[in-house]
Amino acid sequence: MADPWFKFYPTDWRSDPALRMCSLAARGLWVEMLCVMHEAHPYGHLLVNGHSPTDAQIGVLVGAPPSQITAMLGELDMAGVFSRTRSGVIYSRKMTRMIKKAATARNNGRKGGNPKLRKETEKSTLDNPPHKAQDKPQKPEARSQIRNKDHPLDDPTFPEFWEIWPLRKQGKKKAEQAFRRLSQQNKRAAIDGVVGWGRQWRASNPGANDIHPSSYLNGERWKDEFSGGSEDSNVARFRKLAGK
Repeated sequence: MADPWFKFYPTDWRSDPALRMCSLAARGLWVEMLCVMHEAHPYGHLLVNGHSPTDAQIGVLVGAPPSQITAMLGELDMAGVFSRTRSGVIYSRKMTRMIKKAATARNNGRKGGNPKLRKETEKSTLDNPPHKAQDKPQKPEARSQIRNKDHPLDDPTFPEFWEIWPLRKQGKKKAEQAFRRLSQQNKRAAIDGVVGWGRQWRASNPGANDIHPSSYLNGERWKDEFSGGSEDSNVARFRKLAGK
């Protein structure tokens, strides 16, 4: 049974650029969807009794006409607020990260806490262990440090990025190398911005070859500002960036 609450950071909600691009109604729908996903299995996925609800069924759940649901879902989808599984099920990236992190913490707890600390304890039983100076008292964590334990910037992973890459998946090895070179903050920004960026890039570059994931990462392309230029200028820009 799911907990009767889930973590919600108002500052993150109000500062999320993808959400800010959506209407008030669409943001309200997203809150309702989060509540449904909190009770779903797998956690964080928009499922009711194991099935993905239709727009009409979502309308029944939240009390809105299906036509409005379709329009609001389109807003959220276009802005890249949510992701979809290979079978098309909507899910929250943040909620799935949180449940994975909680499962890891529970597993570590069953093993006696932090696995790294446990290994060090086991090594100390060896003959002639290395001498260590007396441990210093641990300083209390600052509020910002405590918050960062569950902050969305934690633990971004390349498989998460690769799963939601919206264009043709190519050059996986180079993409993974580029991803590892990014800072934690840029890894999170690259993941959160890739779906919306992909749609805007495709709309601005009709007919162009798909950009490589490594080019997106190395060029920090999630920061792109699309002006809707002509097809010829956009294709030329892409070829220049790709080194062609």
